[in-house]
Amino acid sequence: MTVVKKLPWSSLLLLVATNSVFGWLIAASELNDDAATPWFLWVMGAFYILLIALALAAPLTLIQTLYGGWLKSDTRALISVIFGAFVAVLILCWINIFIRILVLVSAGALVRLDLQVADYRGWEAFGILAVFSLSGYCVGIVGQQLLSGFFP
Repeated sequence: MTVVKKLPWSSLLLLVATNSVFGWLIAASELNDDAATPWFLWVMGAFYILLIALALAAPLTLIQTLYGGWLKSDTRALISVIFGAFVAVLILCWINIFIRILVLVSAGALVRLDLQVADYRGWEAFGILAVFSLSGYCVGIVGQQLLSGFFP
């Protein structure tokens, strides 16, 4: 029972709400595009949510070792700068998509910080992030599917 009391419920509800909106948008977008199969879009969205949760729960030392070895030479640093500039151009071109991703990441980061204050580490934080994010995502998809059946 102490585990449930230690959870940061306000930030978790915000995470569920943002992922519900994301699920709703994914389910609504497949209605406009008949060529795409809905299950593929839903699985891809769930994969992105798990990827965000994994990135937020990864320890900082793992990230430092991953990028520390890469940036030891000048050539690799130049390639990283050119790739970063390309990503910045893509972000500016597709700002509406980037803002949605940024909202998901910021809600997840808030939960991760609250979990870190509550002494949840590593895989525990990933599990909590993944469960609440995916449940919100499923609520959004199911809610949109149910309401589109009632109001075509």
